[in-house]
Amino acid sequence: MAQRGKLFISHLGIIDGLTPQHVKDSMKHMFGIKMDYTTSYKSLTYAQQLVRGTAEDRYASLPAYLHSVNKANPGTVSALHVDSINKFKYLFLAFRASIAGFQYMRRVIVVDGCHLTWKYEDTLLVATTQDGNFQIFPLAFGIVDSEDDASWEWFFSKLRECVSDGYPLVIVYDRHLSVKKACQTVFPWAKRGICYYHLQHNIVTKFKGKQLLYLVKRVAYAYNIYDYNIYMAELRQIKPELADYLEEADVSLWSRVHFFGDKYNIKTSNVAESINAALNKAHGYPISFLLDFIREKLGRLFLKCREDALSLTTHNTRGVEYFLAIHGHYADAMEVDRIDTWRYYVKGVTRNCIVDLEHAMCECGVFYIEKIPCSHAISAALAGGIAVDSLVCPTYSKNYLFAAYSANIYPQISEVQGVQLSICLPPDIRRKPGRRKKFRWQS
Repeated sequence: MAQRGKLFISHLGIIDGLTPQHVKDSMKHMFGIKMDYTTSYKSLTYAQQLVRGTAEDRYASLPAYLHSVNKANPGTVSALHVDSINKFKYLFLAFRASIAGFQYMRRVIVVDGCHLTWKYEDTLLVATTQDGNFQIFPLAFGIVDSEDDASWEWFFSKLRECVSDGYPLVIVYDRHLSVKKACQTVFPWAKRGICYYHLQHNIVTKFKGKQLLYLVKRVAYAYNIYDYNIYMAELRQIKPELADYLEEADVSLWSRVHFFGDKYNIKTSNVAESINAALNKAHGYPISFLLDFIREKLGRLFLKCREDALSLTTHNTRGVEYFLAIHGHYADAMEVDRIDTWRYYVKGVTRNCIVDLEHAMCECGVFYIEKIPCSHAISAALAGGIAVDSLVCPTYSKNYLFAAYSANIYPQISEVQGVQLSICLPPDIRRKPGRRKKFRWQS
């Protein structure tokens, strides 16, 4: 009976999303056979091993897999690190297409890690950014035996091979101390920003300030010093200790207006966490199957976004055109006084601002921070006969969007012959008894 269940599942190849209960119900419905939970679980596990192989086999195949991926995608940065007795420690993979596309992105990298649910419970590290259409752009992936100082520093050292130091760089993370240390060691020239939501979590748990989160958000998201001071003064009046905590946490890390560098609209680590969520289905796969799942996912993503960029009929991406339409709606109601060729005094609906089109600045702060013309800038440009599209940062253009996804991601070459490959053994098992938790409780 158990053997029939194994053959039935492996023959169909339908193992993704199946649970032992599904196996029980299917066997009873199709063959009239009753199976207990233990037997159905063993049948499902056996079928999974028939299709994907054992976890130990997949660690042993890692050197061959990485070699074949590099052969199929020249310029890919990959690395496999083992300890003195050849046990797996760290793995890094960044496809050439992602590395080439990053030069057309805003230079803000978001890093995050999540635990995998397979037998050896490794940790998946991801480095992502956003393209000009505010879509997630995966840059690099790492798998490490544990999330600590050494693993993050190794991951960052490989990530540096994918990123040039000739331009400014911003790294956003979730306040993990190991990430901070690794960033200071490997990217000392990069600016650091912390995820607002992780700061918010501390506010709720430490200060019981859930009812004040709307005000904290206004402080963090303020575009100019004037608004920042107003909201901070209001917060200090209500809860002085919370205002002190925020200022001691270094306002240059979490406040938009005090940040030293260009962080654009990226304020949280959500883009990296969204990648983790997209890969959640494969978190329990053997390691090489997980890597191939990532490769297939990225291949489809690059094709889709490339075709989407080709279909654009506007100068800028759809997301930017949407914002320009909204800003343009309010710009119609503004009055403009010309100061000189590039400077204008714009009387807005809620505030009056001086706009400097030559240096892409407005007193409201939106134009300078997001590199997209605000309502005041659009009103000034129309009054001066200047094309609004010329004021938008080039990384938001459809040409940059297409160039970011112009390279292909190819499947690995199946045969590897005449190459001396290293040995990779599985790490020590740290898995505790009991059923694995595959999903986090939503906060």
